Amino acid sequence: MENPNTTPERMREIEIFGVPALFSKHPIPEDGIYPGMSLYELQGRDGRFMGAVLTPVPIPVLADGPRDLKPGDLVMDIGAGYYTPSEFEEKYLSPDFDGETAERYGKED
Repeated sequence: MENPNTTPERMREIEIFGVPALFSKHPIPEDGIYPGMSLYELQGRDGRFMGAVLTPVPIPVLADGPRDLKPGDLVMDIGAGYYTPSEFEEKYLSPDFDGETAERYGKED
């Protein structure tokens, strides 16, 4: 059986707190986190699960509890792509990426 860390679902590319990230509407178990990525769960005010987010860098959390999203903190552009974590890593972290689609959506040069 293949390692689930290398063949997970394609997830929607988003931006959260200015960091490119992947979004899944399904929970991601801790043992399913792609190596080197950080997992965050989005919850409604009622505590209901709203989605899972994987980021290539940790997002600072508040010492006094969960961090609220304000307008502009979460960008789910409808033109964004869908990637596996390994494809996402290649897009943003590989020095050999060809650059054709390396431009972050929502960002201008």
